[in-house]
Amino acid sequence: MCIFTKSCYTVGMKPRFTKRQQFLKSQSSPLTFGFAAVADFSSYIGQEYVAGIMQACADYGINFINMAHAVRHSLLEASSFLPNFKAKTQFMHAPLLDGLVTWASSLSEYMDAAEIQSLFAGLQPLPMVDIGYMDIPNVPSIRINNHHSMQLIVSHLVKKHHFRSIAFIGTRYSKPHTKRLEYFKTELAKMKIPVLSEMIFLADSLEVTSIAAETDRLLAYHRLHPIEAIVTSSDIIAAAVIERLEKQGVAVPDDLAVTGFNNQLVGITSSTPITTIDLAYFNRGYRAVEYLIDRIMSPEIPVEHELVTTNLIVRQSCGCFEHAIVDAMQSGSETHSTAMQESMAEIHTYLEESFAALLPQEKSEARDALLDAVLDDLAHANEKNNTPPLKKSYAVSVRC
Repeated sequence: MCIFTKSCYTVGMKPRFTKRQQFLKSQSSPLTFGFAAVADFSSYIGQEYVAGIMQACADYGINFINMAHAVRHSLLEASSFLPNFKAKTQFMHAPLLDGLVTWASSLSEYMDAAEIQSLFAGLQPLPMVDIGYMDIPNVPSIRINNHHSMQLIVSHLVKKHHFRSIAFIGTRYSKPHTKRLEYFKTELAKMKIPVLSEMIFLADSLEVTSIAAETDRLLAYHRLHPIEAIVTSSDIIAAAVIERLEKQGVAVPDDLAVTGFNNQLVGITSSTPITTIDLAYFNRGYRAVEYLIDRIMSPEIPVEHELVTTNLIVRQSCGCFEHAIVDAMQSGSETHSTAMQESMAEIHTYLEESFAALLPQEKSEARDALLDAVLDDLAHANEKNNTPPLKKSYAVSVRC
């Protein structure tokens, strides 16, 4: 079971699994929860949310209806998916549903904030919990801790890599991105690193051309005032930045380190895998179901925002080896070293027994001296052949 951080209200950190189970068993019939969102399900974010919700519903014996509408990339769907989604809201009420997990911010590209808030406010008094960043009146939410996330990134760059000249690339109009910029500045100030407006670059959108333009502006500044690392507000931006840098002859991470945010597929498939923040999508979906049960059990629970702990995913774009690679290298090194030690022990025993049989008249001191000479010759023979000496162990050297 996952452990989550506490927000500004008092909630036990360990989920009250047993108490919820007892409550659910006392009901005359299983509860039914829905999920309302607009998502591109070719992206793993929506899939992870749904997977977390489904797993929680399965664990607690709750029926689940996926009422999300997927954005399909065709001209016909582009003009019809939103009305189709809105039409589904007529089914988002009791007795068809006992609770609803919403992802209100997934609608932000297609509706303005007031319309979105009105849409979901109209579904009350149905118990709801949101897993996005948009505020809905009287609806609690499960959110990631952006401040802690940026703290992890900046701390890694400064304490592990000793970078002091760090730029930021984000977007101008995204609320999560502007929050990440705010916390980026806060963490630099805590590290006593000057926050220069000239090193903040904000694109008008997530379009590749817009990000490329900001990357070019950054490179122009970099030529006069060298930058060591670039923190970005999403993996989409980080991947576009890396692509642009490479086209301009700047290698990542050798010339500039880059970090992302979101742990999206593009961060793994980038030409240089991206160090990023995992936003615990599965965990948030799971926790939203638990929160819904709690609200049905105790309607008096205050409407607050619960923050979920995030994790730093270390890959190569910051100058590190991935943890999995380091573990594999260290494991291989230890195995090889152990095998070499075992081989040396076997050789030593064999020669010792052979010398004793061949030279029974010689004193043990003389046989030992001859044994040492043979072993020394073996070690030097390996050095001449560009292989490690038998008597030496191996070490893995990594930047993190």
